[in-house]
Amino acid sequence: MKALLLSGGIDSTSIAYLHRPTLAVTIDYGQVVAEAEIHASQAICRNLAIPHQTLQIDCTHLGSGHMAGKDQASIASTPEWWPFRNQLLATVAAMALVGEGVEEIWIGSVAGDGVHGDGKLSFVDKLNDLLELQEGGIRFRAPAIHLTSEALLKLAKVPRSILGWTFSCHVSRHPCGRCRGCIKHEEVMIGA
Repeated sequence: MKALLLSGGIDSTSIAYLHRPTLAVTIDYGQVVAEAEIHASQAICRNLAIPHQTLQIDCTHLGSGHMAGKDQASIASTPEWWPFRNQLLATVAAMALVGEGVEEIWIGSVAGDGVHGDGKLSFVDKLNDLLELQEGGIRFRAPAIHLTSEALLKLAKVPRSILGWTFSCHVSRHPCGRCRGCIKHEEVMIGA
């Protein structure tokens, strides 16, 4: 059984369309756009006939930058940086799914995510080693880590009817058009 961490963005949606995981999971960890991410993910999964689960863990007070609705931390590499976010998401998903027979947890990291430490292949490999070491032996994978978002979208051939549900804004429940998430979304859609 394979579970995909689905944010509702283009990258994780492309992976869902291309690889059809057994289950998709969206996590509300306190990000300001949680409701919109959940709504987008549910619609995408409904259209792809993929079972969807929502997990909630309130880490609002631990957030930083745009996604937390706070000032950017002084050590942050980008304005949307949330400390240890992908590690948190993978850990929470593993905790919730280990008893359900999940063998792999997938994340939508792509080649361009390397600006964040938790978007690099070395992070994926180390977290995989840690999860495999523990009870359940869950593997952690990033099936598109060597692809750009544009290349992934071209490879997946996601129909526009599905892409219309994607959501990438970092600051608002409705796309602002100005944050790094919205700008990337527009560039990928034009470039693919």
